[in-house]
Amino acid sequence: MRKTAISILITSGLLSAACVVAMVDPAAQGRSWPQTSFQESLSLKPGGSITLENPSGDIQISGWKEERVEITAQYGRETAPSAGIYFIGHRFKPPDVRVRATADSVRISTNPGGYDDEDNVVHYVLNVPRSINLDSVRTGRGKISISDVYGRAVLDADEGSVSVGNYSGSLDIRLGSGEVEAEVLDLRPQDSVRIKVERGDIVLFLEPDAAAQLMAEAPAGAVSSEIDLGQPLPARKVTARMAEGQATIELTAVQGDIKIRKVEVQQ
Repeated sequence: MRKTAISILITSGLLSAACVVAMVDPAAQGRSWPQTSFQESLSLKPGGSITLENPSGDIQISGWKEERVEITAQYGRETAPSAGIYFIGHRFKPPDVRVRATADSVRISTNPGGYDDEDNVVHYVLNVPRSINLDSVRTGRGKISISDVYGRAVLDADEGSVSVGNYSGSLDIRLGSGEVEAEVLDLRPQDSVRIKVERGDIVLFLEPDAAAQLMAEAPAGAVSSEIDLGQPLPARKVTARMAEGQATIELTAVQGDIKIRKVEVQQ
């Protein structure tokens, strides 16, 4: 394991809650250290629902075998003050996170009034049952990452990126500015996949034999596909029926490109 040299500068003779310590670490990426976290674990049966409303910050949601939700939230910075610099001593309290739970649902929200610095945001990491309905997951600015779950998901961000991997079920993504990359597997006739990006690209990974009715439109860009759609590509607008499927896929990149790619089949 590579070790990184760390130097410490102390602004007062005695280390106290009021002092500021700068720790130089090339791998820091400007994040605060140490980061005091909000943490909570709640029971939730498979097939339950989750909503998460975050004014700004990243959201990472991963599926696991447990029948519970594990929530971790911590402060970060929207713009790093300087790459490789940690600042500690500013905050020792966790983010103000509100959680309301019932037997089959968990609602999570960040209290915007809990910020004491306009540059600070709150980053979330959730572990959830693999069978889950993400009824609404929203951030103003940040990255949304979903993996290893199936069910239903509605994801929304004003600016940033959305990444979905090893996912099965209905999917609704709305993004103002940024890129969406989504892998959707095992499409069923009742599934609906809708992705709209105002400014940015869409990359959708499908299995080679995916069965669906596809509608894709990139008025200022182009639609391309590694799967044969039975028509000349690239094109600005594509309508195709894939493998006589009944599932629906609607893709719109208002100012960007749409790329449909094949999922690599594991042997």
